[in-house]
Amino acid sequence: MEIVIRPTQVSDAAAICEIYAQPKAQRETLQLPKPSVAMWTNRLENMPEGVYSFVAEVDGKIVGNIGFEQSQRPRTAHCGSFGLGVHDDFHGLGIGSRMIETVLDLADNWLQIKRVQIDVNSDNQTAIACYKKFGFEIEGEAKCASFRDGEYINTLYMARIKA
Repeated sequence: MEIVIRPTQVSDAAAICEIYAQPKAQRETLQLPKPSVAMWTNRLENMPEGVYSFVAEVDGKIVGNIGFEQSQRPRTAHCGSFGLGVHDDFHGLGIGSRMIETVLDLADNWLQIKRVQIDVNSDNQTAIACYKKFGFEIEGEAKCASFRDGEYINTLYMARIKA
């Protein structure tokens, strides 16, 4: 299986909408249920400064999305963060890892980012293990930081600092 990572295009809005409409993506990201193509089109047409977006394709189908944001504040311009989603039918195939490799290469070799941080649901052991594989460490936990499925859940703050 070949995974192709490429920059996101506005024409990808419907496919990205489908990714974030999946039950696992809704559960493990901060996206709201029932996203609209119009919302994603607007988001892609109006990307702020310092935001980079990529999609993962398998056999021509978009199966993943990752967004990386470099802080635009002068004193934190060395920091970046990302969020990602993978289509439910494509979990466990290395797609998330390939997308993370892409944004870490951008951060390390092109944007002079020293610190990359991510927030993750404290019960998402698969994602936590994936981030640890890339050198991310848990820095703290926020109690009741997110609301999902009618209940508050804890969030872990993870970061990787380039030596």
